[in-house]
Amino acid sequence: MIFNLDKSAGNPVGIVVLSVRVDAHNSSELQKAFVHWMQYTSSFVFDCSGLDFIDSSGLGTIVSCLRKALEKNGDLKLAALNQKVALVFELTKAKKLFSIFESAEEAIKSFASPMTA
Repeated sequence: MIFNLDKSAGNPVGIVVLSVRVDAHNSSELQKAFVHWMQYTSSFVFDCSGLDFIDSSGLGTIVSCLRKALEKNGDLKLAALNQKVALVFELTKAKKLFSIFESAEEAIKSFASPMTA
C-alpha cells in the first residue's frame, strides 16, 4: 500500500494504491493505516490498478473504510478495478456502495468542489 495526499481537487484527497492482494493476511494492516490516514483527510481514492485479488476480509475492510470516511462527512471512491476484482464487488452487491471510476485521475477530479471545477 502506498498513500499520497493530492490537493489538486481543492480539498486534500488521500490516494491509496492497493497492491496485489487485500485479504485476511493484510486487511488489518489496511484498517490500521486507514485510521492513521484519516488524520489528514476524509476523502479517499483507492487505486486498484495493481490489485489482483480480494477476499471477504479485504472487502469487509474496504467497506469499513468507506463507513469511517462517511462518518467524517467524506467519501471513499474506487478506481481502476480489473475484471476479477470488479466481479467480486458485483457479486456481493458492494459495488452499489461505492462510486467506481475507470482511473484514479477521474476519481480525484470527482472530488473537485464546484468552485474549482
